[in-house]
Amino acid sequence: MRIGLVTLCSLRGQIDANLAKIETFTQQAADAGCDLVLFPEFSVHGPWVTYDADADPAELERLSEPIPGPATRRLTQIAKRHGLAIGAGIAERGLAPKPFNAYVIVDADGLRHVQRKLQPTTSEMDFYRGGGDDMAPFRLGETSIGVTICADNESPAIHDTLVDLGARVILQPHFDCIKDFQNAGASWDQILDFNRRDTLKRRAQNLAQRLGVYALYFDAKDPRADFHERPHWPHRVTGRSAAFAPGGHLLATNPGNHESLLTINIDPTA
Repeated sequence: MRIGLVTLCSLRGQIDANLAKIETFTQQAADAGCDLVLFPEFSVHGPWVTYDADADPAELERLSEPIPGPATRRLTQIAKRHGLAIGAGIAERGLAPKPFNAYVIVDADGLRHVQRKLQPTTSEMDFYRGGGDDMAPFRLGETSIGVTICADNESPAIHDTLVDLGARVILQPHFDCIKDFQNAGASWDQILDFNRRDTLKRRAQNLAQRLGVYALYFDAKDPRADFHERPHWPHRVTGRSAAFAPGGHLLATNPGNHESLLTINIDPTA
């Protein structure tokens, strides 16, 4: 199976523009022979976080969509045009006011899988509600695949549950915020080095090593071009994508902090 991991800078509320970027990268992934292309957390609706003073929970509630709904239909059309499956993050409207932070898999036939983030982080809680404990793998061809969204990857019990249910590949869509209090560095290069030594190792490499699965980690691109822009924002996002084979061997990684497509080949049946 050939998979594309996309680092994407999605903007808050810019659904049409974000979907246009998704189609551009999907075309690139199709040209590279991918069977599946994966986009980060928040990729359709963009990030809604408390430290963004212009982010309004009421606006997110208005823009959120049911699943299936308009965004999944457009993703299905993109998948059909380019002949591969797509994973993307969506703000899912439910019965209560706050939406779910959800991740969908679609292909040419429509919706294949939905995973809701189980526990929103502190910066998300004003906007999203938790998804409970519901989780299960899905199958793409002969491969059983699970999804764990961003900070849910801090819970080994979630990984254990998915593997017990048969998952051999764990997808890890991120908007991975490195916090100022972590003292990770004063430049993008230092932040990326911290990610490699800390978050990437804890959430992805250790998972692949401990449970003998593929761990595919793909992060968003921070909307700031300059490291010191918007200094009141307490978080920075690395734009890292990386893939680990069973046992924890690094298959591939991108440089980080740039929109990019990283392609890998995996064989979970081997």
